[in-house]
Amino acid sequence: MTDKSPVTEPAYVGLDVSLTATGFSMKRGNELTMQTVKTTPRTRPNDLERLRHIRESLMALVPDSTRMVCVEDFFVPHKPSQMGAAKGLIMAGTLVRVALLERGMPFYVVSPSQIKKYATGKGNGPKSLVVREVYKRWGVDARDDNQADACVLAHMAEAIHRGADGLHKYQQDVVKKVLAERPSYNVG
Repeated sequence: MTDKSPVTEPAYVGLDVSLTATGFSMKRGNELTMQTVKTTPRTRPNDLERLRHIRESLMALVPDSTRMVCVEDFFVPHKPSQMGAAKGLIMAGTLVRVALLERGMPFYVVSPSQIKKYATGKGNGPKSLVVREVYKRWGVDARDDNQADACVLAHMAEAIHRGADGLHKYQQDVVKKVLAERPSYNVG
């Protein structure tokens, strides 16, 4: 989908930050825009250039009319082989969070299980389940699980800002938990 709403319509953004494929979604009214920002060690000369590219690409996509952003939290590695991926994710995610903070954008950090529960009613399950539910629930054909997670996060950002009335009980519960328990920044 493309964003054809008036610029005056508030925007709600979801970010699934990753070192290789960052999902971006922006909801304005009934319109939804999604992208994946991709990087590899071959596309950037070094890790810092790669991290800067992710930060700058995302910040260029987030409009000033954004009322709320939801960012997926870091995953906790369970195996030593996941440590490298976790470090890259933490670096990229931290740079994006600092950039949002510096721009004065209000944002919440949402756990992966809360994203799944908001989309599916359950806090666990394969990523493909979220992709399927995003299509069934909102008619959005996400190209990958990063876009699907970002789509859920954009819908959560709107619910956090506008209120969760009219949503499923499990979605209302997730919003309440995010508001009560999750890190937030620039939130009044």
